[in-house]
Amino acid sequence: MNYPIWIVPGIGGPWVIGIIAIIHVFLSHFAVGGGAFLAVAEWLAYKRNDSRLYDYVKSHSRFFVLVTTVAGAATGVAIWFSISLVSPDGTASLIQSFTLAWALEYLFFVAELATAFAYYYSWDKISKEKHLLLAKWYFAMSVMTLAVINGILTFMLTPGQWLETRYWLHGVLNETYFPSLVIRLLIMFAIAGMYALVTATRIKDEDLRVYVVKFCAKWLLPVFFLGPIASFWYLSQVPQVTIETIFTGIQSSGVGNFSVLARALYLSLVFSGTILVFAYFGPYLNPKGFTFKIALLFMLCGFIATGSTEWMREMLRKPYVVYNYMYSNGIRKSQVEELRVNGFLTKAKWANATNPNKTDTTCGEKLFQYQCMACHTVDGYRSMKRLIGQRDEDSIVSFLKMMDPKNKENPYKGIMPPFAGTEDEAKMLAKYLAGINKTGETQN
Repeated sequence: MNYPIWIVPGIGGPWVIGIIAIIHVFLSHFAVGGGAFLAVAEWLAYKRNDSRLYDYVKSHSRFFVLVTTVAGAATGVAIWFSISLVSPDGTASLIQSFTLAWALEYLFFVAELATAFAYYYSWDKISKEKHLLLAKWYFAMSVMTLAVINGILTFMLTPGQWLETRYWLHGVLNETYFPSLVIRLLIMFAIAGMYALVTATRIKDEDLRVYVVKFCAKWLLPVFFLGPIASFWYLSQVPQVTIETIFTGIQSSGVGNFSVLARALYLSLVFSGTILVFAYFGPYLNPKGFTFKIALLFMLCGFIATGSTEWMREMLRKPYVVYNYMYSNGIRKSQVEELRVNGFLTKAKWANATNPNKTDTTCGEKLFQYQCMACHTVDGYRSMKRLIGQRDEDSIVSFLKMMDPKNKENPYKGIMPPFAGTEDEAKMLAKYLAGINKTGETQN
């Protein structure tokens, strides 16, 4: 709440992060799983002394390096840029709490990039044994990068002992760390198989193409056999209230966060099932008929399944950025009571700095921007114009009071952060919200 606010009309800032993050996940997961694929495929070529398979692995490694080091790295930078604009408080908290972890991740990432370039540019320049060793080293470095990042991602949902100790290693090695690590590795192997199917379909030699296509299809098997077990392990460790949120959505078909989570789960399961059936009857049983265009459609299914799963994982921790510590609007849980007594606007320096004309309406607009725009827009995604409708100021104030976390009758508990401000500030926010439909103007 002590940073400037970045306003994105229409879709809102969180969707900017979401779009970039989903693309990055599909690329970065290939960076790890693809490393394992190159190591195993090259080992097979070495074992069989197959020059044709060596040629394919060499060709695939060029595709791999271009995708992971260019597109993957670019979207990784874009994520940092977008989260620092949309959620500066949350970003600052992660950096300050895990400085050593980020330093380790950076070292492993540099080693990963260096090994990737060394691997690609050393084809036919060093012995086959040493080149295969480079492939294994690359995979090891990429897994170490994943090991650190996974700890910080899982921490945001299950901070565990860190809430009491503030010790970074307690945050990294949290309850969902190991099940999440297993799930991600399984998904990465499957994604590596999907990417490899694209390049495998371009092989001219029919016998080799059939062999490689069938080999690629096998990379999807582990996630479908071991994935459900690892997922059950993961879900057994997340906060119980998030599980209730999912099943409430499954049992009902209403609108709002409950049904959104359920629909994301349905979408992930439908596309995962489609991939399983398609992989078996397609590249595994009928490798000759598996074409380049079908491989691209196959990847699209994988992208949707991965994206919906990641989105659902992000939604599980709402209304928090860090579960039970910081709300999605950047206000710490421990600050709410103080802000209700002393006021939000007295503490939000940038809200005051950018509001020289301090009328009730302009103050209400600043309160909306800082406390609500983490999830809502004025007239776009989760439009406040639509949600407010024709409600008057009194009914909006009553709604804000009802959102008290101590109120057991609050139906939005665990979905929306409480309003953190004085009663006068609640009236300012209500005045602004009640006026957005009356004026017909889009206030950004």
